[in-house]
Amino acid sequence: MNTLPPKWADRFLRWYCNPDLLEEIQGDAHELYFERLTNEGKRSADLKYMWDVLRFFRWSNIRRRENEFAPGSGGALWNLNFKMTVRSASRNKLIFVVKILSLSACLGFALLLTAYVVNELTFDQFHVNHDRIYRISSRVSFQDHVTHYAVSPLPLGQALLDDIPEIENYFRFMYEDKPIYHLEDKIFYDEVTLAADSNFLNVLTFDFLKGNRHALTGPDKIALTESTAAKFFGDQDPMGKSVVYGQDILLEVAAVIKDVPANSHLKFDALISWETFDRNDGWDNLNAYTYVLLRPGASREEVENKMHSVLQTFHELIVREYKATFQVLFENITSIHFSETLNEDIAEKGNKNSLFILITVAGLFLITGLVNYLNLTLAELNTSLKKIGILRIFGGMVQGHGKILWAETIFTLLIVLPLVVLFCYLGFQLASDYLAIHIDWHIVLHPAFTAVAFGFLAILVASNRVNAYLLSKTSHIMNSLRGKMGTGLRGIYIGKSLVAVQLSFSIIMIALIILIINQFHFIRDANKGFNDKNTVVIKLRRDSFNEVTAFNEAVRKLSGVAGVDGCSYYPEMIETKYVFQVESETGMKQLLVPMMNCGYGYLNALRINVIQGRGFDGSRTEDASHSFIINETAAKTFGWKNAIGKKIQGPVHGSNQLDREGSVVGVVKDFNFASMHSKIEPLIIFLSNEGWGSPFIYIRLNPIRSNNLISLIEKEFKAQWPELPFEWEYLDAKYLSLYEKDFQVKNISEIGLVISILISCLGIFSISALVVTLRTKEMGIRKVVGATPAQLFLLHTKSFLKFLIISVLVAWPVTWYLSDHWLQNFAYHVDITAWYFILPGCIAFAITLVMSGYHGIKSAQVNPVDILKYE
Repeated sequence: MNTLPPKWADRFLRWYCNPDLLEEIQGDAHELYFERLTNEGKRSADLKYMWDVLRFFRWSNIRRRENEFAPGSGGALWNLNFKMTVRSASRNKLIFVVKILSLSACLGFALLLTAYVVNELTFDQFHVNHDRIYRISSRVSFQDHVTHYAVSPLPLGQALLDDIPEIENYFRFMYEDKPIYHLEDKIFYDEVTLAADSNFLNVLTFDFLKGNRHALTGPDKIALTESTAAKFFGDQDPMGKSVVYGQDILLEVAAVIKDVPANSHLKFDALISWETFDRNDGWDNLNAYTYVLLRPGASREEVENKMHSVLQTFHELIVREYKATFQVLFENITSIHFSETLNEDIAEKGNKNSLFILITVAGLFLITGLVNYLNLTLAELNTSLKKIGILRIFGGMVQGHGKILWAETIFTLLIVLPLVVLFCYLGFQLASDYLAIHIDWHIVLHPAFTAVAFGFLAILVASNRVNAYLLSKTSHIMNSLRGKMGTGLRGIYIGKSLVAVQLSFSIIMIALIILIINQFHFIRDANKGFNDKNTVVIKLRRDSFNEVTAFNEAVRKLSGVAGVDGCSYYPEMIETKYVFQVESETGMKQLLVPMMNCGYGYLNALRINVIQGRGFDGSRTEDASHSFIINETAAKTFGWKNAIGKKIQGPVHGSNQLDREGSVVGVVKDFNFASMHSKIEPLIIFLSNEGWGSPFIYIRLNPIRSNNLISLIEKEFKAQWPELPFEWEYLDAKYLSLYEKDFQVKNISEIGLVISILISCLGIFSISALVVTLRTKEMGIRKVVGATPAQLFLLHTKSFLKFLIISVLVAWPVTWYLSDHWLQNFAYHVDITAWYFILPGCIAFAITLVMSGYHGIKSAQVNPVDILKYE
């Protein structure tokens, strides 16, 4: 491992540092670096070393040329300019602090949003051949009902490699979920595991800490990520050590790789070699995730054109056995993150609509920070017009005043840049620790992020030219010397216009936050068709029908348990669809339909309403193998006005073998176990038996219950399965976890709202204070001629309120567009009403009135004698 400080930081230190001080400063910095390297690790030591180098970049430490500051030299003039800048900042401390903090906060937050956006847009680009790697998905059509799977037949990859020259390599894997690992007397059960063939590590690019890309060659091999290896073995070398998978499969650790990057659509903790398991490697096994690597120069279209001949035999089998059509689709690995969620898809998904919102917010924050900085600088400039005019009369040149502005810009950057770096560092840490947003540090070196960061700085530097342009307007300066009323306020008028831009942004942020909060309240309070409150779900590692039945009976007897039974489905698990034959006017028709098997008491336990017919009845023996229940959507999809008594056969296996035959005994109200991003699908429910287990136990608890009820349930669990971990969680918490990405947008927006409102308040407050300073004489004269305090207060505040109206009109269309764009993420959502436009305007009105009203009251209470006696 490299144990030296970052080279570019050392070079930068040697470049700017005075040679007489370099040895001492560099020595101290290196000593601190090696101490941190030992105690805190490489990354922390590097970051703090960079901060030290920036921190030492002081005026007293900078390298100087001989006679650089001789009278009349350029160095002396720039030295004078910087001194004037420092004096101006110390004279107007409030405005200077507001400028620096608001600009730093806006740039820092905009860069954090940029890092998040770049991280999302660069998913899977860390793979060396990402432009040539494609995932193969399956599209199956039954009776005009199309289902798109992320999986494909197990032999597909090898068949394509053998018959299509444009394919260079392939790999496949199967999702093993989170199995149990035994290591001596310890049990681990929270590691996402994939069973992958040997080509997995040849096609995809991961950094190896130990072992190599041949680690998955041969049976009984396992590759661990860095964090998993540390969790399993601590500080010991894991190579060659053994881990027990499940009950009796002994696996040898063959490699340790760095943790999977945050911007990877595949997240895993362990890889088990494909040859460890005996698989049904036939074309009827549609359960593998298959990826292919195209040869350089080969196109996806060339491969797709040859697919039909390769799969002709399989197509004939599908048509003959299932009366369906099958099509494979190619999806570049970098497109998977933003593609639609497919059936049995385990890829981490993003949302382009939410990303568009964040890109807009980042741009608005950049504008807000620059506008606030420019605004306050212009306000300060107007207070100095008379001084600049006098200097101009005595021979001062516009270029000289322009250099003062350049000195102020450089001085601002020297303070702002370290603050921005600090804000970004803290932002990365807080996002990871509290918002569950994980962004790899290497993203700051990505060309897109670097380009945006330098673009921000370029815009900031370019804003200096606006002030220089105003200084070049001799008429403004001469009018200020003549004492013309109101001329000095021209820049303040521009400042208020810029404040209006800030207010528009704040109004947009307020409206978006109100909308997002209301949508989450809608999700929380919406009638999902079942009651998820006070419901505990236990995940079973073994779902033997008799064992589950015995456990349910034991739990049902506990005091405080209102209902208990098993089910095959749980939110966020991979949904599986099966072929069923349903009755139609033309006979039995095959359809691909989601299904669920459960116990007799499941529907009652979750308060799922039966709106037609009846539920499952334990006293009716025919229900065990001949009764079905469907949801409302299924009845509509199947074309049944009266579904009771309609025939259903299935699930259908190969060669048209039927698992069961029966009829519909009940119809339940639609319930949405998936998130509200997607619409409710048809659903067929039948009872669990020895062939169809229930891996999830739903336990409904009484609101009034003993505090140790969960412990009692765990005791019953351990009595039945002493060797298995007790894994449980509340159903309502699990349901909310389906909206993790949406919560991230909500949390980011809330932080942005606080920052935008704070900056708008500071901007209005500062401009209001400068208006009072410039109009003090005018207010005194008006009071002498009879103006009342109320009239003076209204005179001060009405111009701010006028710009507020403009802000509201500008914000409304942007608010509607962004709100409509975000709500498209949800199949079920709130409606956009007039309150989303009126309420933010009212809040902005209150902010404006409070911030400007303070100085309005001060100006109304002015004593004209104290002012006019000096004129």
